[in-house]
Amino acid sequence: MNNHPLLQYISTTSKHLLWQFGNSGTFGIPEALRSSANEIYLQSKLANEGLYYLQVKTFLETLELDANDIEKFMKENPNHQRLGFEIFKILEHTILDKQAKMLAKAFQLFTQKQIFKQEFDKYTYIITRLNSHLIHLIDDLSAVKTNLDNPKYEFDIENPNMEFVSFGFLKEVSSPLYPGSTQIARFKRTDSFYCFYENIFKD
Repeated sequence: MNNHPLLQYISTTSKHLLWQFGNSGTFGIPEALRSSANEIYLQSKLANEGLYYLQVKTFLETLELDANDIEKFMKENPNHQRLGFEIFKILEHTILDKQAKMLAKAFQLFTQKQIFKQEFDKYTYIITRLNSHLIHLIDDLSAVKTNLDNPKYEFDIENPNMEFVSFGFLKEVSSPLYPGSTQIARFKRTDSFYCFYENIFKD
């Protein structure tokens, strides 16, 4: 896989960034606070570059594509180089190791024709909007047991984080309205949630 010119370039650049980061000697926050404005800017820039390198490294290490997969994908997608740059640009907007891993899995599914470009774009949209809090909530949501107390009103969760609704992970279902009470919004997990969880999110 690393024989691809684009991946060679990224790998070389990333190693250079890591060397700079590791030899900068500017890891301490107190030191940064005592530095001049220019030094603080340079330290922040170096930290961002170091984080980007780690994201790229995780992405490449997570990919499981052999030479035949890559060659076939390149032949069938003349704009593969542009897509490659697009992927690494997306990585710039991620900060979590988990995000880089998920992006690699989504990219692998796309190159192996298990998902279409539209679905891949949807996954990248979701992945770039996740943070540690939402990742914990996804774990929690995967473990929820469907409430079957009333077969007519089955549901998985009440008043969820609405990000999951916008992602298409949850759909609202009917809930009973009792006299004198406030109706509570109830939701069930969708096929999109299970697909994302099993193929992209789950380690």
